[in-house]
Amino acid sequence: MSPANKFARTRVSVIASLSLGAAALVAVPSGAAAAAPGDPLGLPSLSAADRYILAPSGRTVRPVKAAESSGLNADHVTAASEESEKEGHDLDAGSSTTAKADGVMTRQAGGAAGAGFGYRMRVAPGRGPVTLRVEEAGSATAHYEVLVNGVVVHERKPDPAQAGVWSGDKAGLVHYDVAVPARLTGSAEDIRVAFRNAGDPGPGARIHAVWTVHKDGRAPAAPYGGTVQNPSGAFRHGGTTLTSNEYGRPYVVYDFGKEVGGQVQVTADVREGTPKLGLAFSESAQYLTTASDYSQDPVGLATETHYLETKAGRTAMTDPVIRGGFRYLMVFLDGPGEVKLSDLRLKFTADPANPDLDGYKGAFLSSDDTLNRLWYAGAYTVQMSTIDPTTGRPYPGQEGPVRNDAIVGEGDSIISDGAKRDRMIWGGDNAIADPVSYLSTGLSAPSANAVGFMAKGQAANGQIPGLFLTDKLGYNMNWGEYAAWWVHNYWTHYLYTGDQAFFDQWYDAMKKNVAWLESNAGDDGLLTMKGAGGTWGYGNDAGGTYVSSLYVKVLGQAAQAAQAKGDTGLAATYRQHAARTAKAVNDHLWDPAAGAYKVGPSDANHPQDGNAMAVVAGVATGDRARSVLAFFGDRLANPHGDLTVDRAGGAVPQYISTFVSAQSLLAHSSQGDAAGAASLLRRTWYPMLGKAQPGTLWENVSPAGAPQLGSYTSLSHGWAAAPTSFLTNQVLGVTPTSGGFGTFTVLPHPTGGLRWAEGRVPTPHGDITAAWRLRGAAFTLRVAAPGGTTATAGVPARGAAEVRVNGKVVWRDGTAVRPGVTVKDGLVQVPGLTGTSILTTAR
Repeated sequence: MSPANKFARTRVSVIASLSLGAAALVAVPSGAAAAAPGDPLGLPSLSAADRYILAPSGRTVRPVKAAESSGLNADHVTAASEESEKEGHDLDAGSSTTAKADGVMTRQAGGAAGAGFGYRMRVAPGRGPVTLRVEEAGSATAHYEVLVNGVVVHERKPDPAQAGVWSGDKAGLVHYDVAVPARLTGSAEDIRVAFRNAGDPGPGARIHAVWTVHKDGRAPAAPYGGTVQNPSGAFRHGGTTLTSNEYGRPYVVYDFGKEVGGQVQVTADVREGTPKLGLAFSESAQYLTTASDYSQDPVGLATETHYLETKAGRTAMTDPVIRGGFRYLMVFLDGPGEVKLSDLRLKFTADPANPDLDGYKGAFLSSDDTLNRLWYAGAYTVQMSTIDPTTGRPYPGQEGPVRNDAIVGEGDSIISDGAKRDRMIWGGDNAIADPVSYLSTGLSAPSANAVGFMAKGQAANGQIPGLFLTDKLGYNMNWGEYAAWWVHNYWTHYLYTGDQAFFDQWYDAMKKNVAWLESNAGDDGLLTMKGAGGTWGYGNDAGGTYVSSLYVKVLGQAAQAAQAKGDTGLAATYRQHAARTAKAVNDHLWDPAAGAYKVGPSDANHPQDGNAMAVVAGVATGDRARSVLAFFGDRLANPHGDLTVDRAGGAVPQYISTFVSAQSLLAHSSQGDAAGAASLLRRTWYPMLGKAQPGTLWENVSPAGAPQLGSYTSLSHGWAAAPTSFLTNQVLGVTPTSGGFGTFTVLPHPTGGLRWAEGRVPTPHGDITAAWRLRGAAFTLRVAAPGGTTATAGVPARGAAEVRVNGKVVWRDGTAVRPGVTVKDGLVQVPGLTGTSILTTAR
């Protein structure tokens, strides 16, 4: 069964559950903006797409709202302070203990049913309802009750969305709120708050901190409580005043409305005491706590929250540490005192060499609002991943304040893997991110800097490293797969930029790198990475389908590069080796019972990466390619995307990878399966656009539809940005076929239900513009090729009795009228087009 049928739109409940904005599923009518003057297609001007751009207009960015704040923080207790627990809050410890979890101190009930602990906490009688804010160690299986004065007010149930971890059991600190019924507080000045394990407690209650908060009011007498006045004033007018006693932690959560990154700046008027100003960060609301979400590796070691020292009087403060990616900023007082905050803003540091952040050179617009949002979400994801190479993440992480000051490359900017982490060059990640940069901002230097820098680390045996592990540890050779992706990145850079100097500079490095790859091909033609077996997400299975098929793909690209260099003999050799390995994959790794390829000779599971790459590389053709797509629908399709493998427990871990799914999109498109591609887009990427999400695209997704690595997951990760290039290259159909778009194709693949699409592609020769529209059975395509370029354009052959170019018949009743016109991949393709051409079909 195809995934499009298995998971029809009405069945993808995750979209609704993640609060995808109402506009996300609404089509964009062609009349939503004025049609471009003289446009025969009647489509809006491409300037209408500007409303989807997420990039800020300048380097100063302010919050859009104060998302969470309580006027009165009546009390606060934390397991990080014995004094707070025992002297301040009359701890009833029971059999509980304190221990670190998720990098912070927690009070833990343990794993026994019924075990628990409790505190006496202050409230403000007569000040309205009481809410408990609880910070706990995240867990998929924790099950316990929250009691107030002996009455259960909340059941903390197991939560599959918290199953993701990066190491050990560290999902990351999370929070939740509990509304306390007024009848339980009455006129009392304190309440007993307790946590009691359920009969199946999992790890049990593991609590870091608890607040009692009211909407407004005066704080109880010292040493309890704190207040917040005018929470929006810090970035609007009047300022925000935070006042805290010893057992108080007043806070405001500021929402920037989308992923941002940089250095927080604020003016602090310290009126009493010298409390530290805490700045906690998170890409998602789920992991927003006073501890911040994870960005360092190992997790839970560094102090992720930034603390700024204050002094009496008025001081303009700049956080010395860059936070690479976040949407939510929690500002709180750590210690007694009073501080008035004003002029809160962010010095935006992403895409550092770009003087025109929102002045995109490329564009995409279609009749589907969500596809438009996805194109620009991918573009912004890559912008957020484009960094100053002196602001990388140190590795390994160290205890103490977090830093982002490692050297991870050369030049004024590079494309790293992600905004908050790892902030390093990873060759496989660049394979997805680089084309997005070319197609959106039009910048090529960040990609060139990354690709060239990795080539400088080429080993004596020819291998180009897949990772630069900061200036402290240098180049890392453990990812042999990424040596193959380097060939792809090198050739892609030339196709999009036509940079002959860059091409010539690294051509010999490419040949040596390919020679190293060839040395890893066994007698049977299958690839075995000797001593460099790591792949995107698992250790290489010797002779595996994925690396062998990827090898076939990059040999084809290396052959094109050799051909462009005039080295026809070498190009022929590369093609021969590719054919040999393709045959070996088909001879040894195809499983006819499953209708799919195995992971490898020693692992009979069936992976998404190997099967998708086999189709993309042309290893799987005809019936086998179609069988692979059916396998995706029958065995891998999940409501939240396609799983990485059909069975857990083998070499390939089972979850949803946006990196691998990029190849699945191409596999569907290559076989004309527009419905399958649309289904994969809808299930995997649409939910990332939910209202509470950062608006950028995630590194990976758990089978339950949550971040796979918990708090450590990067929610702005360049390797997730495939929808942008897919929509331009496949749906709109514009793809380079020679250096710098000297020649290019416009071969649209409309996804199901899409009525029209248009776009602009920047090239060294000027902009390509293309647009198509479907009216009933009539298809119209407009292509404008800049001077010095030649296009091959195509329109659907199915149902077309006649094709015209600028009014002249070029194909009729299955026969070419103009020389060179062919039918291929379901399209009537017309070569040799220059200037502006309008192709039309008629029944």
